[in-house]
Amino acid sequence: MPVATFLDFLRRKQRFLLTGHENPDGDCLGAQTALYHLLRALGQEVAIVNPDPVGKSFDFLLRHTPFQHARAEEQLPGFDVVVLLDCCQLSRVGVLGQRLAQQRPTIAVIDHHVGSEQGDGTVCYVDAKAAATGALVRRLYRELGVPLGAAAAEGVFLSLVADTGWFRYSNADAEVFAMAGELVASGVDGSRIYDAMYRRNHPDSAALLADMLGRHRLRLDGKLAIASLDKALMERAGRADFDTDAVLDPLRSIEGVEVVALLKERFDGAVKCSLRARGDVDVQAIVAAFGGGGHKKAAGATMKMPLAAAEAAIEAAVQQAVAALPTRAR
Repeated sequence: MPVATFLDFLRRKQRFLLTGHENPDGDCLGAQTALYHLLRALGQEVAIVNPDPVGKSFDFLLRHTPFQHARAEEQLPGFDVVVLLDCCQLSRVGVLGQRLAQQRPTIAVIDHHVGSEQGDGTVCYVDAKAAATGALVRRLYRELGVPLGAAAAEGVFLSLVADTGWFRYSNADAEVFAMAGELVASGVDGSRIYDAMYRRNHPDSAALLADMLGRHRLRLDGKLAIASLDKALMERAGRADFDTDAVLDPLRSIEGVEVVALLKERFDGAVKCSLRARGDVDVQAIVAAFGGGGHKKAAGATMKMPLAAAEAAIEAAVQQAVAALPTRAR
């Protein structure tokens, strides 16, 4: 959908409910922050209600932006439109998505994942080449001629650093660096955001990271690094508010590793799988077979099978993907 059509839709509506996927990450929350302040500047009514509360790593956003969550809300605020950010299906919004679906709302989608224009949105602003959903919201500000305030600028910056790994990943393109320079020039304090996200860890965090890394195994002649976290370890992580994705980068740094798989056993018996690629393997294509999605180098899925079965299925799928690569890319 052309951006002009999407903007016309935003102008014509009055009451918005912004939401995103379960356990919202930095891109989701940052994009919500920026869109919240954009809609407020346009004179619209807007509320953010997520399926889960804002985690400790991102609670600095609460200084300037009100976030609600479904666990605490008995009654949802009134709305004409639900805007899904950083996802495209109500099924990604958990129990809150089921509640919203019962009201048969008009759904808008702002996302940068492959295929998001085919989700639940009646209107969509999707660009799979964009590094982050927050970058798309920044573009909306420009199209509308609305100045980017301090709170929105912090939200966009958070989106960018969350989904580019603080500018280390290959999706850190010219647009990302141009936006980041603009945001820092406007007063965003990157070092303070970094400290808020990564330097307030629980005393058990170092031991947790060591235990989780100790679960990793190298498979497929060292091309796959896989770590499986059972319920007991996930419960420990929950008590310490520890981001288990911290395991991914150390494993991706191992020479020869093409794909990292992090498997997390959920309390309902399903397994949350997160894949990261360093080379030419398309992990989005791998998780698509399990109903997941994402990007070529970062994707995930929820697998409804026991942990051991999920590990075997991922290993087989990665083996097939690696075997299909041209010889020079292996």
